[in-house]
Amino acid sequence: STIPWAKRGYNAVGIDLSAEMLDIARQKAAGHGYTIEFQQCDMRCFQLPYRVDLAVCFQDGFNYILDSKDLADAFQSVFNNLHEEGFFIFDLNYLPRILPEKEEVYMAEEDEYSLAWRTNYLEKEQLWEINITGIIKEEGEQDEHFCETHREKIYDSEDVWLLLSESGFTVLGTYQAFTFSPPHRGTPRLVYVAQKSIPEK
Repeated sequence: STIPWAKRGYNAVGIDLSAEMLDIARQKAAGHGYTIEFQQCDMRCFQLPYRVDLAVCFQDGFNYILDSKDLADAFQSVFNNLHEEGFFIFDLNYLPRILPEKEEVYMAEEDEYSLAWRTNYLEKEQLWEINITGIIKEEGEQDEHFCETHREKIYDSEDVWLLLSESGFTVLGTYQAFTFSPPHRGTPRLVYVAQKSIPEK
């Protein structure tokens, strides 16, 4: 999410727990001609060298936090790294959308790769489980096969609002991603907009 901000002239810093993902991010930034600061951090307990005006997290980042206490810690870390009145914008998968009656299977086939993924919603745990099997096709070389399992926690919107408020944020609104339209039952993803509250004097 850093390159679009750099293109618009903003100073951006990106964080990730994975050193490998950060290496890829640096390569992408350099390929676009940008020098962007990247730091290896745990989003549940990070401290930037300076405060920022805006924090963003898109594409299910917080859904990978499987415990509400850890999510609260992540929100508090964001709060601590924002200037007063700074903004926090992020997305989460929306609960009413993740309710398949049975396991769902999807396929994707391209010249460079093929993917098959199976999704299942574990209602008791409120977990969305995605099992991915893929083949990366290398011309003149042996194809690379891989398997991955992703687990995402699906949080109730009311619980997210409460955690944000308890961390010191004022929730300005929730929207269908990526619009300013109000969510409805078929909305696949919510975007939350919150602002760091000014402490009372």
